[in-house]
Amino acid sequence: MNAQNKRSWIAVGVVVVLIAAAFAVNRATEKKGDAASRASTSMIAKANLPDCPATTGTGKVDGGLPALTLPCLGDGPKVDLAKLRGPVVVNIWAGPCPPCKLEAPLIQQFNAAAAGKVGVLGVVDGAYPDTPDDALDASRGLGLRYPSLFDEHGKLVEMVRASGIPMTLLVDAQGKVVFTQPGQLKAGQLAQLTKQYLGIDVGA
Repeated sequence: MNAQNKRSWIAVGVVVVLIAAAFAVNRATEKKGDAASRASTSMIAKANLPDCPATTGTGKVDGGLPALTLPCLGDGPKVDLAKLRGPVVVNIWAGPCPPCKLEAPLIQQFNAAAAGKVGVLGVVDGAYPDTPDDALDASRGLGLRYPSLFDEHGKLVEMVRASGIPMTLLVDAQGKVVFTQPGQLKAGQLAQLTKQYLGIDVGA
């Protein structure tokens, strides 16, 4: 083997090593990301949340939720928010968020009263920060009996241009966001908003 051929083979070897290293880093990053958005089986069982809802819409509607598919915090399918049809209350929250914890029991009261009339779906803002296990623990501690999605990077907050959390959105049967409530809900407020903007009296 002459010197030129030897240099060529060395160059090829270096390229192969660099590609292999890049692949390994990419795989490690993917695994880290997967782990960050996956809750432990034991925590899912302890929280015992209902399954996330199946989407019935065929695509994004004008004035609807953004095209963002998020995994269920507990069991259940991933949900494409753009295909979500109401009537449903969507609440963006996080376990470490004090006002979120204060309003959570009110949302749970509404959820119990509105069963069969209006759905409730939480979206955990993982960028607050929050983790799936911690969010499940918070759900259990607060006695929440409605499902939540896990938004690892807080994309929904950015996409709806929220200034912070909590934030509550009312979605009608056509998938349109008919009202947005920034900040903490007060007692009785959610039932009033549902009657005013969704035309549904939940009797709460």
